[in-house]
Amino acid sequence: MNKKLSFIALAFLLGMSQSWAVDPRIEQGARFEAKGQYEKALGEYRAMLAENKKNTEAYMAAGKVRMKMKDYKGAVANFRLAYGYDPSLTEAYEGAAKAYEAMGQQAKADAERAKIKGAKTASAAPAATKAEAKAEPAKTQARAAQPAQTAQATPAAKTAAPAKAETAKAAQTAPADNEDPFEKGKALVAEGRYAEAAPLWRAALAKKPGDAGAYFYAGLTRYEMGEYDKAEFNLKKGLPYKERGNEANYYLAKIYQKGKKTDLEKKSLAAYLKKAAPDAKFRKAAEDRLAEINALANAAAEEKALKEAEAKALKEAKKTGNDKARSAETAVSSQKEDVAPTATNSIANANALYADGYNEAALQMYKALLENEITPDERYFAMLQMGNIYREMRDFHSAVTRYRDVVREFPDSDWATEAERALEDAVWLEKHASELPRNKR
Repeated sequence: MNKKLSFIALAFLLGMSQSWAVDPRIEQGARFEAKGQYEKALGEYRAMLAENKKNTEAYMAAGKVRMKMKDYKGAVANFRLAYGYDPSLTEAYEGAAKAYEAMGQQAKADAERAKIKGAKTASAAPAATKAEAKAEPAKTQARAAQPAQTAQATPAAKTAAPAKAETAKAAQTAPADNEDPFEKGKALVAEGRYAEAAPLWRAALAKKPGDAGAYFYAGLTRYEMGEYDKAEFNLKKGLPYKERGNEANYYLAKIYQKGKKTDLEKKSLAAYLKKAAPDAKFRKAAEDRLAEINALANAAAEEKALKEAEAKALKEAKKTGNDKARSAETAVSSQKEDVAPTATNSIANANALYADGYNEAALQMYKALLENEITPDERYFAMLQMGNIYREMRDFHSAVTRYRDVVREFPDSDWATEAERALEDAVWLEKHASELPRNKR
């Protein structure tokens, strides 16, 4: 009897541990999907992504729902975001390929499937290395000598390497002796194959200790993979790299921006601009960001001065009675309302107003900017910000209109994906906000 109870208890605990491993919103979304309630299913996955934008499970689930809705473009976006955060997720490449096929774009489908081989190689490499090390530790030296022997015995084998040999190469910490890890790593980075490039920088540094170029590319690789602590360490050591070392300052600034370390960000941007040529790749972006930081700092200083003036006015007014105090409060409040909209029209000033809570003033400045001649980048960014402001003001209809304008007018812009997601959010909030309570883990 006791044994039977112990078995039941163990089964119960195992069942509970398995249920804890699954986000309840995935299960809820699956139930909605099974009933054909696709918008409700997407609502669950949006809630997960609001907490963690790198949640590949949510992207995959959303991509599959989009396929059922015949929203193939949306499906591609979700599948590509999934394998962007996890390059070894072969199911995501296949999902994107099927979506392209459904749109009649076979060439793009083939391109997606071509990426699967690299993803499998990258994910299989660590396991292959471990198994080989355990089963055949004595073959490490033999493997290094094998390419030369093969070349002498069968010259054709050098030009027709089988897939199995390619997998073995990817599994090794360093490439073969006749292959330069630095040059191979650069080629992989250029193709966006960061997970495959990462181990090559260790091999390059083992071959040439302290090499600034290897450190720079190691930092760039880690930055693209979202490993910002490791990226910062490597990029600092990559600053002396003659070819692209100055770009390390720019990437360091981006890392500090993400960590909200404004002083370090400004220092890195200034260092980059000091050495950057007038036509340098990141010069305009660095100048715009530095101008934005300065505008925000000026706005913060003005706000501080205004609050100090308000406190002083109230203190003096209280000495002459409550009536005068109320008059001073009204005057200062009026002054504050007048100060915000007087800034010069610019993206940086509009951003500063929005950040400080002057939604209406920021909205009017973005509108004014759209009426002037501004760059396409500034135009779609201003439209996106207007959508964000309308959403905060709970004017969801206007928010939807602005997001839809961004997606329609600038489908290939950097912010198009963000606009699409924000558009879905605004539509959802407008139609279903009270329908679906969010499950919490």
